[in-house]
Amino acid sequence: MQSNGRRDSESSNVTTSYRARVRKRTAHACDACRTRKSRCDGNQPCGWCVENDVDCQYGRQATQPPVVGQGKSDQILETVLRMDGMLRSIQENLREQQRTPSFSPQFLSESVTSDQELDKVANASLPSHVSATEDLLSSPLAQPFPSLIEQFKPIFHLESHRPPMSFSYRFTRPVFTPEEASRLIASFQANVNFWYPVISKITLETVYEKVTTGFNDPTCEDCLALLVMALGAASELVKYASLDEDRRNFESRQQQSELGTMANVCFDEAVKLLPVAYMEVSTTSAQCVFLAALYCSFLQRPLQTWSHLNVAASKCRSMIAYGSGSLNGHEDECIRRIFWSVYIIESDLISELSHLPQSGVAEVESQTPLPGPLQTHLSDTETESSALYFMSCISIRRLLNRVHHLLYAEEKEKGHPPTINDSLRGMIAELDHQLDLWRSTLPEFLQFEEHAEECSNQHAAFLRQRYLACKSVIYRPYFELILKHNDGDHSGEIVEAAGRCLSASCYHIRHLRSFGQTVMIDTWICSLSMTSTMFVILASLHNPALRQSLLSHHAIGEFGVHLGRMLTSWLSIVPQKSPSIQQSIQLIAEIDNLIRRSL
Repeated sequence: MQSNGRRDSESSNVTTSYRARVRKRTAHACDACRTRKSRCDGNQPCGWCVENDVDCQYGRQATQPPVVGQGKSDQILETVLRMDGMLRSIQENLREQQRTPSFSPQFLSESVTSDQELDKVANASLPSHVSATEDLLSSPLAQPFPSLIEQFKPIFHLESHRPPMSFSYRFTRPVFTPEEASRLIASFQANVNFWYPVISKITLETVYEKVTTGFNDPTCEDCLALLVMALGAASELVKYASLDEDRRNFESRQQQSELGTMANVCFDEAVKLLPVAYMEVSTTSAQCVFLAALYCSFLQRPLQTWSHLNVAASKCRSMIAYGSGSLNGHEDECIRRIFWSVYIIESDLISELSHLPQSGVAEVESQTPLPGPLQTHLSDTETESSALYFMSCISIRRLLNRVHHLLYAEEKEKGHPPTINDSLRGMIAELDHQLDLWRSTLPEFLQFEEHAEECSNQHAAFLRQRYLACKSVIYRPYFELILKHNDGDHSGEIVEAAGRCLSASCYHIRHLRSFGQTVMIDTWICSLSMTSTMFVILASLHNPALRQSLLSHHAIGEFGVHLGRMLTSWLSIVPQKSPSIQQSIQLIAEIDNLIRRSL
């Protein structure tokens, strides 16, 4: 466990340039009036909310003075609060529909309007849904393509029946020179701890001391140090995934082999100590289990990742509910950051394996404070950049979850009428507006152009991929409506909206690169997402209403080779191949063949 001296030191190094962020803050105007940019009388409830029967909520805490100059981090937080305000408006509209029959294909029904369901939407939880790759390939939309149906095997069965993880047990723990330790910790800090900033700078300094003096104790601190080194080596290893085959000379292959061995040795030794972390309930134990989940993501093991995430979530929820018992706020902040990291990664897994039991973080996320101050990097600038990126990832993931719940929740599937009603049309427009609002508040270093070939950095490029995925899913109801009523005479509005889904899908493929976070953490989810995106393009080519616009704007004949080359490269960096990723590569190749025949 951490000593009091260490805690005091960490507390003194925590930046105080911005206050710990809480979800609700006080303002002169209520959330609904701020969203509408209209005058509010400041009453509780205000006159407009009373007149329109809207739940009147105020965003800023009454005890805090109004913020005069907003930084970019505050603007992102304000966007999250605005999204919550708009979500409440959507909830009120849904409640109104309890008296109105619903006519959308599979996206809205009377069941959506129960208070229990609305609470789930408010928490941005991810229910059992019908938008995963497995749902698409088992739906009537896949019937015209029997070769895909024949090749596809259930993803859970593939992953649950693969050979178990192998470990090599040694009598001595690894030894690192000071230079090696510094390099791997720097790699961890620049990559893993930037994407998921859950380890403080002072803790990493303690890790350095532990690594350079030797691992001697069966403690969570030793386990954490080993996991940091394993992930640091893995972070360096994924850089080789972007190298072309002709650039991989003997020296680069040797370095890749050494880094792979180093990462696996450290993880093997950390696994010996994981039972200690599982038995403890502390900040350090939660960090250990979460980092173990990240390493399993690197190993492309989704079910093992999910298992560790559930344990980390249980620890976080317990300590958030009862407090960590720490004498300062540093450990509480680490726990909150692990909570939000679990929320992001678990939501990604559930988006493709929707029937996995969930940890419960999504059910309480609206009551959990957003990330606050924590010095995670050597410089304040890097610490702030990491926090901004983390906040941006949290908010886009929350929006994605709401899109899935409002448009694709499994229990909402009913009939398939030939049109989209006003309620669904308005909901899609509102979700798209929220997505554009999120994009508009990104800090400058994370800004991106939707159609430009390259972004200024990998972090902006990764967020663009999230944006395009969300845009595609928001407009997919129009695409599915056209496909399910192939012989129908669809309005120009419906065809245009379906075209937005297809355009986002195509750019999602075109802009995919070997981003560090994608290769190290998201290879499995990316392979499945790209399979479904390729299927959407294939199905559209066989529809007269969609074919021409698809062919005139995108070089879709190149997509399959592009995806196959990258996924095969990413698959090669780990010793044991994921059968579901291999299946995705095969399905993408088959879809590519079908697309080429259709051109």
